[in-house]
Amino acid sequence: MNLRSVLLISALTAISAVAQTAKSVLDKTATQLSRGCVTVHFTARGAMGNSNGNITVQGKKFVLTSPQARIWFDGKTEWSLAQGSGEVNVTNPSAAEIAGINPINFIYLYKQGYNTALTDKGTTYEIHLTSNKNRAAIKEAYIIINKGTYTPHSVRLRTNSSNWSTISITSLQNITPKNDSFFRFNVKDFPKVEVIDLR
Repeated sequence: MNLRSVLLISALTAISAVAQTAKSVLDKTATQLSRGCVTVHFTARGAMGNSNGNITVQGKKFVLTSPQARIWFDGKTEWSLAQGSGEVNVTNPSAAEIAGINPINFIYLYKQGYNTALTDKGTTYEIHLTSNKNRAAIKEAYIIINKGTYTPHSVRLRTNSSNWSTISITSLQNITPKNDSFFRFNVKDFPKVEVIDLR
């Protein structure tokens, strides 16, 4: 075996090791965040403007509360109530729309056709995801993860060539699991709100 072959094998082995390490970090983070239910306080900024709020996440389901809106998502259907509007819109959102709202959504993203790369940042890991599918809703993402706790600090997402959104997580707490009904809009709680079904 010549020197060029040895160097090529060494380089490929190193690349493979980094990819496995990135996946391992994401696997540990996903395990950490999939235990029951978590409540997250976040700030978000991007092309659609800036926001902050709290989100309670259980699997793919969540309830988000912010100064602008309250959003329920049961894994398929979303109910969005703009604060003070008197209307709740019902939709079946895209993966890109959900990713822009739910900072924990990346724990499913990396298993759906993404290349991974890991950078050690001292007390955190930076994981770079790039889609290998042309039609992917999320083209690229950067995830900053705490080394000690395997919890995310921030998620930066790109949905096309120029639209980036950044969600920063300021606190994360595990709480008692919720019933499925918690993640659905209940018209009895909002009797004066008009329901507009856009599905």
